[in-house]
Amino acid sequence: MEKRMRKFLKDHLKTRKILGARIAQGGVKKPVDLMKLQMAPQVFLFKNLFTGQVLYSQVPAYHQDQIDAQFPNPNWQNRKPSRRNDLWRIMCVATFASHEYAVAAYKGLVQLREVRDLHQPKEAKQLRKKNEEGHTWYSGQFRPTYQQEAVADLAHVIDEFELENTKLTWENVWRKGEDKHWRGDLVTHDTLPPFNPRDQTVMLDSLREKAIKAFAEERNQQGLQQQEQPNVVA
Repeated sequence: MEKRMRKFLKDHLKTRKILGARIAQGGVKKPVDLMKLQMAPQVFLFKNLFTGQVLYSQVPAYHQDQIDAQFPNPNWQNRKPSRRNDLWRIMCVATFASHEYAVAAYKGLVQLREVRDLHQPKEAKQLRKKNEEGHTWYSGQFRPTYQQEAVADLAHVIDEFELENTKLTWENVWRKGEDKHWRGDLVTHDTLPPFNPRDQTVMLDSLREKAIKAFAEERNQQGLQQQEQPNVVA
């Protein structure tokens, strides 16, 4: 009985990962697309355990399409990462006040990466910590600068677009850096619940469901408030 239960849970997790990848497939999703898919207004930041690279996703999963789009100019210092599930762990879940905010944030993050990698690579390299040979500092294949840049870009996007009522849930809150880099009137921070890496898909889907429920409740409350306002006669 116990063996059958373990096999059932393992198959269930595999099915959820496959389904999540299919949902993630394709280009940028519009607000209406996310709502049709029953997705919350969120952006997911996945970190690569081997290279330190960061992958952005509009859904709690990822697909090869996103890797190809976000790493268009790979080189020996920034190789195109593998899609292997065991290499990617959630670093941060950004929950926004609306699907429009979430789409704007996702586009902003991807565009900042594109500018740095394709249009201003020399300027970007100058800002990165170097080793004695003048290359971006690394240990093995791991380069921490990619995660630091992703966090900085997230703070910049929230600030630039003034995305109020943003909630950032970190796998470890120290990753956000000092509070002075974040606008307290726009964003709050929290920590992800402890989870087994094997169950990451389940945990992220649970966060999605909670965010959808909270989003619906907020919309209902706004609707009730509008109904209670007296009609103004000209």
